[in-house]
Formats: sequence, structure tokens, C-alpha cells
Amino acid sequence: MISRWSLDTLGHSIGDGLLQEVARRLTACLDDTGTVGCLGVDEFCIILPEIARSEDATMVARKVIDSCAGPYLIDGNDLFVWASVGITLFPDDADDSASLIHNAHTAMYRAKNQGRNTYQFFTMEMNRNAQDKMRLETDLRYALVNGEFLLYYQPKVSCITGKITGFEALLRWQHSARGLVGPDEFIPLLEETGLIVPVGEWVLTTACAQLRCWHDEGLGTPSMAVNVSERQIHVADLCETVRQALAASGLAPIYLELELTESQLMKDVDGVIGVLERIKEIGVKITVDDFGTGYSSLAYLKRFPIDSLKVDKAFVQDIIADPNDVSITRAIITLAHNLKLKVVAEGVETQGQLGLLIANHCDEVQGYYFSRPLPVEEATALLREGRSLDSRMMAGLKPSRTLLLVDDEANILSALKRLLRRDGYDILTAMSAEQGLEVLASHRVDVIISDQLMPGMSGVEFLRRVKTLHPDTVRLVLSGYTDLQAVTDAINEGAIYKFLSKPWDDGILRANIEEAFRNKEMADENRRLHTGLALANNQMTVVNEQLQKMLVNKDLQVMRDESLLNIVQEVLQQLPWPIIGIDDEFIVALANTAADVICGEGKPLLGRNMYASLPASLLAALGSSMVAETDIDINGIRYRLRGNSMGEHSRSRGVLLVLLPLVL
Repeated sequence: MISRWSLDTLGHSIGDGLLQEVARRLTACLDDTGTVGCLGVDEFCIILPEIARSEDATMVARKVIDSCAGPYLIDGNDLFVWASVGITLFPDDADDSASLIHNAHTAMYRAKNQGRNTYQFFTMEMNRNAQDKMRLETDLRYALVNGEFLLYYQPKVSCITGKITGFEALLRWQHSARGLVGPDEFIPLLEETGLIVPVGEWVLTTACAQLRCWHDEGLGTPSMAVNVSERQIHVADLCETVRQALAASGLAPIYLELELTESQLMKDVDGVIGVLERIKEIGVKITVDDFGTGYSSLAYLKRFPIDSLKVDKAFVQDIIADPNDVSITRAIITLAHNLKLKVVAEGVETQGQLGLLIANHCDEVQGYYFSRPLPVEEATALLREGRSLDSRMMAGLKPSRTLLLVDDEANILSALKRLLRRDGYDILTAMSAEQGLEVLASHRVDVIISDQLMPGMSGVEFLRRVKTLHPDTVRLVLSGYTDLQAVTDAINEGAIYKFLSKPWDDGILRANIEEAFRNKEMADENRRLHTGLALANNQMTVVNEQLQKMLVNKDLQVMRDESLLNIVQEVLQQLPWPIIGIDDEFIVALANTAADVICGEGKPLLGRNMYASLPASLLAALGSSMVAETDIDINGIRYRLRGNSMGEHSRSRGVLLVLLPLVL
């Protein structure tokens, strides 16, 4: 059987023409005994009664696939089809037509799942799998009505405070007979059947209701992340579904996050952006899941109204052993922060992975190291316990962040402290600019948030003074009053990093403060690197000076050695006794004037082979040993020959021969 792409968009005439051309190509692949028939709008059946071996069926299947692969010119349109072939054998697989057709269908769908443009033989195991899948699909259609779905919750944890910041709702199926069915088994079936739309609505409604329940119980204000399928985006009215879930639960939109995979975003960029923008208008946050495994373009990424990126666990699991995974993860974190996005790493299973992620400024982590996905009762117990990451580990990997709040209204300070305490800052307060200066004199402060209208000294004046006294701080104004000129001047002077207005939006205020701390830490790191570089440069300067002195001393030594050598050479030339130096290869390496006259008959000996240039009597006296002392005659004059090995006081090698005249 052959299945090809949908003809819905082509029209009847073009579709019919394409089917006819496919039929002609199939017929051309067969001999006179084969039969081709059309079973449906996009399926054909080929009967081969003369096939003797399964290899012959394979040859026909390959011929069919190759024949269908070429382009089809139909009414001026170039069309392409793909072929998936299912093969069943009579009587091995079945002995009636209905069973054979069913088997061929089963094998064809198996071929489609293998990537299409291929073929598969029917097997009994394939039939069992198909029947099992059919039964599972039937049960799945009643699972929602029977209340068999449930949610597990996996916590996300802050890399700054170590505390739980939210949960991800994960769908599970408690089958009445099979028990707990894994998501990999039934979620693809939900997608294929379209059941993912009503089930997705149930997940969203249930997750929002559970989070509101936790909020009402005073178990903190974590967020809830819910995965969204492609069908929910393109088929269902996702915005309306979200509104209904929030309305039914009474949950504030800011605590809900929708997670979409990178590949889902790229299916229909403009359409997805429109949907996400409407969801953002509601106040719901958007997260890109499995980031790094898809094919999104950075040019598109900046267009999506998203709040967070989740680093796929494929990069996290080998982050300790693979430097490439560390580099990719660091690049994703840096990219996200530059786009003002939060970064969540999933699949964190070891302390080493966590340490590297914290060191690289990841915002949140999720994985078995902290907690596996939990049923609602255990997740609730986890919140009540107030469990968090080891504070000693957090303190060792992340520097403390100190925030100074300056406002003359006590209720404003209290509200800000309640809001910001969850972010793990060390919070100091002052009720006037003068008190703020006193705090700064005795504490190290990273970020300052000051009101503008205060008695005695305005916020701008206060921060101008702080810029002079504590220039490394990051300074913000939070005020309901705006002296536009004064604020503008202060920003231009660098006294103020940002101006934020009262009343504030909690999410926007927290994001701006987090950005301020990141800028402070980046500036601190740059100063540290600059200091380290300056120290290294100073050390390099000292080393260069020492090397220069060594070179000067070396040059002086060389000059002294050259002078000494010249003197020695002059002395040797002036000596009246023949002196000859022989190297290891029996070449004359040294000879004074007396040696040239007496032993070389007035010709220079230097550079000549000793056996070709020295007198026979001298060579005979040396014999097999260069080191000797004996008397010899040269040209009728009696000499005492002394041979001394070189190398005892220098790196020279060879023998020095001295001829001393004997006085009778």
C-alpha cells in the first residue's frame, strides 16, 4: 500500500490527475501478472500472485518508491509525493483478503512512522503492537470522562535564594488496569487523536486551581508552568481557554506560565506571535521549552513576546564532562540575559551540574537533584516543609546581594521588603537621605532604591552624593513625583541608573532590580579582571626588566669572552713553540704560527685533516693514542711532544698538542 500527502488544497481536477499519474507509474513497475487497485483517496493496493520469495517483494517495493519519488507535472504544477509501502505475504501472514489488507495497512503505518519513503514487512509483533495501540487509544478516549488523569508537580528552584519559585504541571494517566502509564506512551496518542485539546483544557484548569489553593493556604506564592500543544495554539482558542481557567480558579495571571517548545514557535511564526501577544495582554508569562534543540532563528526569537528560556537537559546532563555543553549553556544564558529573559535549566541531577549552572548565572534549575515530579500531596508537603537548596552551597557560589531602600514612608519600606525578600537580597532600610549615607558608611551596598520627595535632601541630590562617595553602587529612583529636568540631568550625569514610578508593578520592579544587580556584578567582574590584568602587566614588566638586565649582563660577558679569546689567540701566536689543537674528527682546530712553520712547512694547518698535514714522525709518535708524552725529531730538531685531553675546564672536545724544543 502507498500513502501520499493530503490533496485537500489542490482541488479535485488536480488531485484526480495526480492519482491517475501515480496509478500509471505503479502499473509500469509490475509485470503482466500484477494488479493495481485504488482502495481510498490516497491508498493503492498491489497484488503480486507470482511472487515466490520475500526478496522479490522487496525489489518491487523499492521500484515503487523510486518511481513515485520523481516530480509530477499536473496542470502546470510541479507536485511531489512520498510513498510508504506495507508488505504482507499469503499464506504466511493470513489466508483471507480482509486479514491481508489489514496486515498491509499495519505494515504501511509502521513504514510511515519510520520516516516514510520506505517499506516494512508485516510481523505478528507489529500486529500485537497495533492492537495494543488501538486498545490504548480506545481507553484514552474515556480517560478524561472516567477521571483517570492526574497531575504531578515538579518544583523549580532559584539559583540565588535556593528556594522554590514555582512548579511545572506534568500530565499522568492512572489506567484502571495498566496502572500509571508513562507520558511517552499516551501523549503522542492525544496529539494524533486531537484529544489533547480537551485534556489540555483540563490540565490548565486543574493546575490553576491547585496553585490558587496553595496560595490560599499561605504556602508562598510560587508560579505554575503548563505545557501547551501545537493543536491548542492553532486549533483551539487558547486565549479564551486561559481566561476561563484563570476566572474559574481566581488565580492572578502573573503566576501562570505557558511553556511552548522551540519547534512549535517556528511552525507558524506570525500566527504564533499573534496568539502569544494576546496571552501576554492577559498578564500570563511565556516560556520557551527545550531551547537549543530546535531550529529557531535569533532574528525570530527577539520577535516573540517571551519571558523565559529553558535550557534543554541534553546540554545539562554532560555539562561536567563536555566543555562544549558548558560553552553552549553559557552562551544561552548570556543570550537570554541580554534579551532580558530568565533562564531555567532542566534535567539537573547532580551537585556538580548545579554548581556550574550557578557559577554561570543561571536563574533557576529543575530536576531530580532537588526533586522528582510529585503527586499533589507530596508537593504540598514539600511547600509546607519549606525545603530549599543547601544555603552553604549557595553562599559559596553566589555573592550576597545587598539592597538599600531609602524612603521617608514606613509603609512603603515594609511593602518593598515583603515583595523583595523572596529574591534573597540582604535588605537595608533608611527613612531619610542622611540615614542612607550613614548606612552606606558602615555597610557594603550593591543597589540603592531611593524615593525622590524626602525632607532635607531629595532623592536625586542624595544619589548624586552617593555617586561621588560610593561610585560602584547602582542607583535607582522609585517615586510618584517626577521632576523631569532634575531626573534627566541626574541620569545624564550617571547619578541615576533608572527612574521607576509609583505605584509599581511587582513583576517589572523585581525584573529591574534583578537587572541592576546583574549590571553591578558584571561591573565588579570587569573591575576584578582589570585589576588582575593590571597586576599581571606589572609582573610582566618586572620580568621583562629582569630579562633585560640578564641580556645586558650576557652581552657584557660575551664581549669579555671575545676580548679574552683575542688575547689568548694573540698569545698563542706569539709563543715560539708549536701548539696544535685536534678535534674529535681529527681536524686541526687550532694552530699557531710556529706550528704552521715547523709542522706545516709554512702552510696554514687550520681546518686540515691531521693525517694529511702533520709530519710523519709526529703521527708515528701519537700512534693510537692522542694523549702521549715522547721525544720526536722534526726536520733534524729534537722536540718533546705533550698531548693533553680537552674538556676538563671547558666544553671543548679533542686534544691539545705542544712541541717543546730539547736543549742538548
